[in-house]
Amino acid sequence: MTQLLVRLLCILAGALALSFFVTKGVLVPIGQWYEMNRARNESDLSQAFIVALAAQALCAVIGGWLGNRLFCIWRQKRLDRR
Repeated sequence: MTQLLVRLLCILAGALALSFFVTKGVLVPIGQWYEMNRARNESDLSQAFIVALAAQALCAVIGGWLGNRLFCIWRQKRLDRR
């Protein structure tokens, strides 16, 4: 039961961490630049928002997968020490 909880926490932490860092480090600066320099109307901004939302969702999935992989590696190292 506790391993399941730890695994879920690792998945959640990985998803949130990668999503947060990609959003703050990549998507927000690109979005601000696009809004100031390239967007011509509200439709352009809406499309850019949808693309950014899809990118953030993809990063959350990849981050969850990475969190799961890190948990598996940690668990295997722990079992090997025994």
